[in-house]
Formats: sequence, C-alpha cells, structure tokens
Amino acid sequence: MQKFLFVQILLLLIFLCAAARTNAEDAWHTGELVVSATRWETPGIPTAGSIQVITREQITLNGARNLSDVLRGQGGLQIQDLFGDGSRTTVDMRGFGLKGGFNTLILVDGRRLNNTDLSTPQLNNIFLKDVERIEITRGAGTVLYGDQAVGGVINIITRVPEDFLANVTLGLASYDGQSQLVQAENRFDNGFGVRISAERIRSDGFRDNNDTDYINGFLDLSYDLDHGNILAEYQRTDEDIGVPGVLFRDEIEQSRKQSTRPADFNDSVSEMARLGGTYRLLPDWELAGEFTYRHQDIKGALTAFGATTTFDQKRIVRSINPRLRGQIPVGNNDMTVIIGADIEDTDYTLLSPLGVQDTHQGMQSVYTLLTVPVNRQLAVTAGLRKAWQQTELVDFFRFFPGDKLKDNQTASTLGISFRPTPDWRFFIKREDVYRFPLVDEETSVFGTPSTLETQTGTSYEAGGEWQGHGLSAAVTAYALDMDDEIIFNNATFENINLDPTERRGLLFEAGFEPVSGITLDARYTFTRAEFDRGAFSGNRVPMVAEHQLAVSADYRFHPHWNFHSEVFMISDRIAGNDFADTFPDLPGYGRVDVNLNYDNDTFFLNLGINNLLDKAYSDSASVGLNPLFINEVGFFTAPERNFFLTFGYTYR
Repeated sequence: MQKFLFVQILLLLIFLCAAARTNAEDAWHTGELVVSATRWETPGIPTAGSIQVITREQITLNGARNLSDVLRGQGGLQIQDLFGDGSRTTVDMRGFGLKGGFNTLILVDGRRLNNTDLSTPQLNNIFLKDVERIEITRGAGTVLYGDQAVGGVINIITRVPEDFLANVTLGLASYDGQSQLVQAENRFDNGFGVRISAERIRSDGFRDNNDTDYINGFLDLSYDLDHGNILAEYQRTDEDIGVPGVLFRDEIEQSRKQSTRPADFNDSVSEMARLGGTYRLLPDWELAGEFTYRHQDIKGALTAFGATTTFDQKRIVRSINPRLRGQIPVGNNDMTVIIGADIEDTDYTLLSPLGVQDTHQGMQSVYTLLTVPVNRQLAVTAGLRKAWQQTELVDFFRFFPGDKLKDNQTASTLGISFRPTPDWRFFIKREDVYRFPLVDEETSVFGTPSTLETQTGTSYEAGGEWQGHGLSAAVTAYALDMDDEIIFNNATFENINLDPTERRGLLFEAGFEPVSGITLDARYTFTRAEFDRGAFSGNRVPMVAEHQLAVSADYRFHPHWNFHSEVFMISDRIAGNDFADTFPDLPGYGRVDVNLNYDNDTFFLNLGINNLLDKAYSDSASVGLNPLFINEVGFFTAPERNFFLTFGYTYR
C-alpha cells in the first residue's frame, strides 16, 4: 500500500534527522521509576529491551475513558474492542491475532490479570483515575514474568497516596451512557496510607442487547516501615452486560446496530485480595513478595445453532510471588541480582447443559536475572527461568474419568544495552518464550485425550533510541519464530498445534515540539506474521494487520486548557480462523478522535468526540456458520460517531 510506504519513509527521515542533531540534553536519565524492567522500581531502563512509559499526564490529555482508549494507537500494539466501549478488549503484541490475549501478559502493580482458561484479562476492572503510569514492554518477557509473556507485557502502576485528596467525577456519553466516580486518599504522619475508590458505569451500548451495568470498588491500605512497607488491597467488581454477537454482511446491510442474539448475556462478580510488602535486609539487599487471591463467578447465556444455552463459570486463583534483589561487587561496578519464584494454583469449573468441566492447575517457576555493567556505557543482562505445570482435568467431553497433564519449560535471555552518549541508547536481545496450553484448549468434542504440545519459540530484537531538545525518535526491529503455536481449528472444532510460524516487525516512533505548547507524535508499526511451513505455508496469520499508524497532536493554548487530536489507521486483516485465506478480509479503516481538556488541579472538564468522521467499520471478524449453516465472515460492528463529557472536582 503506497500510503503506508510513504509513512515508513517519512518516519525514517524524521528518525535520521533526529540522529543528526548533536546538541541534545540528557533526557534518558530523568530518574523516572520503571518497574517492568526488573520487577522492582528502578530509575530508567537498566536492561536490554524496549519499554514505553505512558504517564498520568498523557492519559489525562488523551481524554481516555478506559484502558482500551489509552492503548489504541500505541506502537507495537493491536487492539480488538468487540463492542467499542472497552468492556471486551483484547491486546495483541507481536501479531498473534485472535490468540493475542493469551500471548500478551497484563499486570496491575505486578499482579497477573491473565487466566489459565480462555477468558481474556478484564481491562475494564481498572480505574484510570487510579493509574499513575502504564509500562509497556514490547517484546518477550518470559524469563522475568513467565507464562503468556510471549509478545510483551503491560504493567499498570497505580497511585501511591502521598497527601490528602478527594475527588468526585461525573460523566455523560452517547447511547445513554453515564458514569460516577468517587475517590479519597491520604498519607498520615505515622506512615499509614489509604486509598479508596468506587465507580459505576451504565450504558445502553451502540448495538441492541449491548447494555452495560458496572460497579467497581477498590480499597488500598499501606504502612511505611523503617526498612520497608506493607500493603493490603481489596477489589470487588459487578458487571452485567448484553452480548450482541456477530453480524454477517446481509445483516449489516439491514442494520449495523441490530443483534441476532437478544438472549445472550454475561454477568460476573469478581473479587481480589492481596497482601504483600518489601523489606530491606541489608543496605544492598531487599526482599519483596505478595500473596494474591482472586475469585470470579460468571453466569451467562450463549446462542449457537439456533439454540440458547446457559452456563456457569467459577474461577479461584491463588498466587505467591517472593523475590530478592541485591548487588554484588564485580570489578569496579556492582552486578544487580534478582532471584524469585512464582507459584500459582487455579481451580476452574464450567457447568453447562453438556456437563461439568472441573480443572485444577498448578504452576511453579523459579527465575534469576543478572544485570552486569561492563562500564558506564555498556551493560549485559542474562537470565534463566524454570517452570513446571500440572493439570488435573475432568472434562465432560471425555468418556473416561480425566487426564493428568504435566510439562516443564526452561527459558533463557541474553541482552546488551549500550549508551555511547547520554542522548543515545542501543540494545539487542534474545529470549526463549513459551505458553502452556489453557485448560479450555485441552478439551476435545470427540472425547479423545489431549495431544497439545506447549507453544515455544525464540524472540530476537534490536533497537535504538535518541532524545534531545524538543525531539525524540526510536526504532525497534524484531524476529519471533514460533513452534507448536496453539490455535482453534473451526473446521474440526478442536485446538491444534500449527506448523512453525514466523513474525517480523518494525516499529518507528517520533516526537517533536516545534514550538512551546504544541507537541506532535507519530507511531508506525509494521507486522508480518505468516505460516512458515505446512498446509498454510506463506499465508498471513489471521487478524494481524501489516500496517498501523497513529499520529497525534496536543495544543496547550492556555495553562489549564489542552486540545488533543489523534488520527489512527490500520490496514486490512485476514478474518479470524481463515487460515487458508479463502474468505473476504476484514477491511482496514481510519478513525479520528478529538478531545478538549480543562484542568486547574481543582476543577476538571473533558469533552471528546470519538470517530469524528463517522466511519462505519468493524474491529474484529471471524469465520463462522451463518443461519443457513454455511461458513461466512461474521463482524463485530464498531460504534459510529459518539460523544462524551466528563467533569469533576478535586479537593486537596
């Protein structure tokens, strides 16, 4: 596509122009804390890899209402938002398509949101008002974070109470949308801190049977010790949503808003409790850890082949994550050592008219990561993880009591980070990746034992970053080779391991402040994901766009006023499950969003218009059986032009 080729050349020129400037300030040593590089708050990025930090100010100026709005258009990420309201969003990094949600790890303060079944992380359980920053590790994070961190890791870091603050925020939106949020936090002189928030969202949705009723409450308690801190958290979420289902082309021509599944719904109650903390054992050694408990009950109805059936799901997850960090003198420098373990235990039950699926799964991992500074400019990172998985599966699809499945994996990483000047940073990295089969993927409608292999692969990446006075640029290239990638074959109604697949990608990013008060940013992502061998050799992986471009501009025309605009473009994608590439593609689209923001630290006002040009598009599509039992592409239609208004008051 010529327009995307032009974009590649343009961004490359911007990057080279940035490289030509030599009067840059030291912007990489800002002291900003980053957790995702080492699972510890560390100034800057001490390890090899590409990590993007989205600050709280950027989130506010973006005018985002949910996490999906924040992540859309970020370099290296592809977002599938089924209903356009953030309630059912999949994040894909490195080109996994429909399986992207199981190959990208989502964390909140290091706590996993990913599940061991086919339920993707619920991103709408996160208060944007509670978010301090978002750290996006683009590329393999397996050694540090384990299972499902194949394409990358997104770690949402929440606020730490420092002073007294109380906030009330109200919102109105299209489709009878409304929201209410209350927050309060304080840090007392005795070291005790508290943060409490509650949010309610109500909307009829863009489509029929697309209503949402959502309530979320969160409590955070912390206490500062002389040599560390302790924390306790509790969250409860109640969500009732209608599920409108896919539409085929003839149905879209009748109405993009209709639902052919008026009885489908998904109601869930989720609870999370966590207890943890850190303690400094010696001046150069620190111990940290958390115990987390998650409990989720889901009741729903699903229509298939003209019949509607109900189901009940229950998920209980317990995890313990101890880790130790210290420094050991090596020559004239100190080597940073991180040693840790991740222990997770899951009970999962699915009850449907077909019977009961009852699963117990345990995962245990130990890992170590070493960062060795060779000199002030060069550092080497090396790490190793050993993981074990055991699954006891009683499955109603089988005609015998159940299976006991076991596997273990070893992953290693080696990287080099080089900073020849304060303005420049280069890195190169190799890492093993793996993803254990999910418990739902082990099932078979034919009653046969599971034959799935663990998905494994190797990731290679390299990049360079430059930042100077009013200008920044970065480029990252990667190669990801996968063996035994797990996909669902809709022709045989079972999950299978693919022949080898490969992914090649390139990411350009550039930022420019031409004059005071105006900021321009551009992010271009090229992703080539295809089957390397076998029956589909040379075909593209479904639901992966080759080209993606986001260009945004901020104009602060007053100390309290900011105007934000963003243009987002994505190219055509092969429809989900169309491995042979025989059905029509999901068309690409362009979307324009604008936002006007006022904030004087006491009063807050945000007026936004999404899809300003009223583009009719779909963000997800998959091959399935139409009402005539003929395979056809079904689409999740996205909202038309829509508005939102948010206003709030903060007392400090």
